[in-house]
Amino acid sequence: MKIFLSILIAFGTSFYFAQAPGSLDLSFAGTGFANYGPVSSTFMDNAQDVVTLQNGKIIYCGTSGAVSSLGMVVVRLNCDGSIDSTFGTNGYYIYNSPGGSCFAYDMELLPNGQLLVAGASSITAANPQFTMLKLNSDGTLDQSFGVNGFFHNDIGSSEDYARKILIQNNKIILVGESKTPGFTINRLAVTQCDMNGVLDVNFGTNGTTIFQNAALNSCRGSSAVIGSNNDIFICGDAYINNIYYPLLAKVSAAGVPYASFGSNGVLIALNFNARFFDIEFDGSKLIMAGQNGVGPWDLILQARNESTGALVTTFGPGVFPSTPGTTIVDVAGMDNYYELLIHPDGSILACGTTGPSSFVRDFIISKYSSNGILDTGFGTNGHTVTAISSSWDDAYGMDLYVGNKIVVAGFANPGPNTQHAIARYAYGPSTPVLGCTDPLSCNYNCLATIDDGSCLYPNTACDDGNPLTINDSTDANCNCTGQTLTLIYGCMDPFSCNYNPLANVDDSSCLYPGLLCDDGNPNTINDSINPDCICIGDIIVYGCTDPLSCSYNPLANIDDGSCLYANAPCDDNNPDTFNDVLDSLCNCVGTLYVSGCMDPIACNYNPLANTDDNSCILPGSPCDDGNAMTINDSIDLNCNCVGIDITGLSDFNIEFSIVPNPAKEFISIEVNTIGSKALKIYDLQGKTLLVKQFQGKTELIDCTQLASGTYIIELSYMGGKKMKKLLIEH
Repeated sequence: MKIFLSILIAFGTSFYFAQAPGSLDLSFAGTGFANYGPVSSTFMDNAQDVVTLQNGKIIYCGTSGAVSSLGMVVVRLNCDGSIDSTFGTNGYYIYNSPGGSCFAYDMELLPNGQLLVAGASSITAANPQFTMLKLNSDGTLDQSFGVNGFFHNDIGSSEDYARKILIQNNKIILVGESKTPGFTINRLAVTQCDMNGVLDVNFGTNGTTIFQNAALNSCRGSSAVIGSNNDIFICGDAYINNIYYPLLAKVSAAGVPYASFGSNGVLIALNFNARFFDIEFDGSKLIMAGQNGVGPWDLILQARNESTGALVTTFGPGVFPSTPGTTIVDVAGMDNYYELLIHPDGSILACGTTGPSSFVRDFIISKYSSNGILDTGFGTNGHTVTAISSSWDDAYGMDLYVGNKIVVAGFANPGPNTQHAIARYAYGPSTPVLGCTDPLSCNYNCLATIDDGSCLYPNTACDDGNPLTINDSTDANCNCTGQTLTLIYGCMDPFSCNYNPLANVDDSSCLYPGLLCDDGNPNTINDSINPDCICIGDIIVYGCTDPLSCSYNPLANIDDGSCLYANAPCDDNNPDTFNDVLDSLCNCVGTLYVSGCMDPIACNYNPLANTDDNSCILPGSPCDDGNAMTINDSIDLNCNCVGIDITGLSDFNIEFSIVPNPAKEFISIEVNTIGSKALKIYDLQGKTLLVKQFQGKTELIDCTQLASGTYIIELSYMGGKKMKKLLIEH
């Protein structure tokens, strides 16, 4: 048995290794190609892009439907080319926009098996918008993406078409074109959303960048690629004076065109009449593919650098009709490349269409070296041409396939209507594929050439990935399903304080010693679970919590702002002190009052006084020397009270008396002579307060206007004077 198996493996291996590079893979649909059409179309079923899965299944997207009512379609094939009826609805997912036609141009397979599909859907027949949907791996719509599974961006009030999906920095970038109203001018358009289908308003202007060259030519974006610095490079064409010119544009990762690249971020090569439909980056140069000429067309590959867009002159054969940096190949009258692919070995693969006229053309797939030189060992002189129908056949999408093969997708016109067309080719010698080789198993791999013992069958234990099910196993349809649990939420950790042994869904409610909690007591703080799983807190004690303060309370746990420190005001309760403060030992001490004169130049200065009692006697201050025969008594510089002697001032023997003296209200002046006499009253500063003339020997004087104090009365008679002191006491 072992010998027979070895012979069988050896035979199978030699069979798989025998296919010539570029030849049709006859294990696909028996011929290497097949046509498909989900509906009876009066216009066109057209496959635009294709991706392959590791289990050998093939997924393509495109359009399908009648005129003015095209729908986005996604189809999955088994590895033998048959429709995989387990995907979507009988193998198809179809979306028809209520506003008119919609189109699918590009796909991106996500690591989790889900699929992004981008294109356009009509709001109205004249206003398609950027559209992207997300499918689950089984072909059902992921309703959690965007809005009910869709991301839409109506860029303008005219036609918007998303042609390419790019993913970087966990963001999704859509690249295409947006027409100005009136359908005359195309502009390049780039928009960005997150992986959940939400517009990234930080990209470009509110999530979108629309631009064209400074001359405002019609600029169309066909495809895009991410460069070495996360820059976005867009290829396409510019339509100028009814002629197409190749276009290359450069946009930063933030959605800003590089103004220094070409004109306003758009480089138009006016020395070529060509169109670019796809672009790739091989790590050092940008490579574009498309058509060259103005009908008939030639195949064109061109390489340019990232910084300025200048041609990479080492690329291409460099002989007529090519120029350095460009490879131009004429196969038939109508040649066009729509898709580029860089193989892991560095080779360049391109697919498209070729034929003698617009109505008779076939699939073409070509292989070039990394420098743009045809690999003549592939197909026939570097090309494989496949006539799928007798009319026109175009190949728009391409992907590598397990087992060293290539899958190409497009459309064929077997009549009366076009249909999706898929072809599979050998890239080179086939390689053994390990997997389950039993067609009756749940995980049969039709590509497997060697069984690796991985086959699964109904009722085989598995894991459906749902933690809310038990006893998971494969059912009769090979789906992994389990018995749904009755959901009991709670803490499932036996070491927690609130472990619930009945819970089968952990609700993250587990509590452990040391965790914060609330004991429900408003008079506690720092509530936490203690080792006995009891929530308890510290009783609140208000006070000063600073150990360096004079009023520190070691029991306080909430500071109430009552802390006192040295030099803080206080009251020592002694009425004979002032400026009471806390000293360095936190004692409240004050300064004793000492009253007195605090002026150092005063005659009675008291150096110990700290409270001025207004008792200061300064030189020049009035005083009374006690001598009735002196006037203008004052303190001299030696602090003595001295006055001016008034004895001997009279030349005449004139006498007078003052009654009463001291006086309160009135005084009587009595003179020993008769005749005219002059009387004056001065204060001790010499200020005249009263002047009066009288004739008799007696004169009554009103003193009620004089303040209590000492005054001088001067009596003048016959040129002589006599002075006496008057004391007023009220």
